[in-house]
Amino acid sequence: MNRVLNIKYSLSQIFYCAAICAMMGYASVYLLGEGFSNSLIGITLALSSIVAVILQPLIATIADKSSTAKINLVIRILLAVTIICSAAVYFIPMNKQILAFFVIVIFSLTTSLMPLINSFAFVFEKFGYKINFGVARGLGSAAYALTSIALGYVVSAVNSSIIPLAYVLFNTLLYIIIQLYTVVDDNTDSELNEVEQKSQLSFGQFVHKYIKFMIFLLGFVCIYFAHSIINNFFIQIVTNVGGNSSDMGNAVFVAAMLELPIMFMFNKLNEKVNCTLLIKISLVCFALKHILTLAATNMPMIYMAQVLQMGAYALFVPASVYYVNQIIEKNDMVKGQSFLTTSMTLAGVFASLAGGILLDMIGVHESLLLGAIVSVAGVILGFLTLEKVK
Repeated sequence: MNRVLNIKYSLSQIFYCAAICAMMGYASVYLLGEGFSNSLIGITLALSSIVAVILQPLIATIADKSSTAKINLVIRILLAVTIICSAAVYFIPMNKQILAFFVIVIFSLTTSLMPLINSFAFVFEKFGYKINFGVARGLGSAAYALTSIALGYVVSAVNSSIIPLAYVLFNTLLYIIIQLYTVVDDNTDSELNEVEQKSQLSFGQFVHKYIKFMIFLLGFVCIYFAHSIINNFFIQIVTNVGGNSSDMGNAVFVAAMLELPIMFMFNKLNEKVNCTLLIKISLVCFALKHILTLAATNMPMIYMAQVLQMGAYALFVPASVYYVNQIIEKNDMVKGQSFLTTSMTLAGVFASLAGGILLDMIGVHESLLLGAIVSVAGVILGFLTLEKVK
């Protein structure tokens, strides 16, 4: 049972990361192909992030108070809406305003799934099932890498209008896997949740109780701001140094593949190195990656910057998930994971709005410079607020 559940959980990470790659990784490529300007792309992505920021805490609150069966149902409902909207975008001709609306719905719902899927690994542990999150997330990175390079060549060979078909494909596969989860007995689940609901915290109570954690997230918003500018407008950055969509796909492939060894070995690494120290290392690597991207004048330098992904995002994702699981009480775990995801999403709001406008007004290099400065400030704030855990 434990082995089968690990396989299913790994598949859910694989298909979710593939969907995220097709959506967020190729958002600018798709929207530029549909005639959107940089500023309009930024506004669209920002609105997607704003909706996700609102949805994530609400969904997390419901999940913290619900059985695994209900969490499973919530995920499937969000996926069903996403699949229907994605199919509509591909098959039905739309003007820019309507297309932007559908993109906002698709992106925001998909992003809102992240804390639920991440927390599933620890929810099942409450019932005695051990999930290897590092391996599952590493396989997700592999899927992201393969999806990136495959879409890069497909888009070059066909055109960017085919991208929404990838949304439909990967979300449908994810829906099937979530449907196949063996849900814990409802009676046992309900009894456990009845005990946990007695100490549920409101938003204000959560912030007050975990104030240091919330300030740390503010620092990470600064770091992820620069990261999101690069991700959301990567095609513009690559084009600025003489590359194209295939080069972008290759660069993302390099970064995602290098995440694999870190995520696969994370459990053993975490046993030997304090989780707090791992996060500090990842924050420094984030800043170094942003600075090197700023300094890049050709594709080899872009590839060099992408190598730092193995110490930045690859290390931060599992380390932060375990960090939250240790400093946040079990009955607020989904909420804690949600705030972690929300900080990334909030950074995406600022990056999308500022990035699109800055690219149109002052250019790629100046936008990356601003991002690098904010990133360094975030590293300092992160170092000051991280708590040491066992």
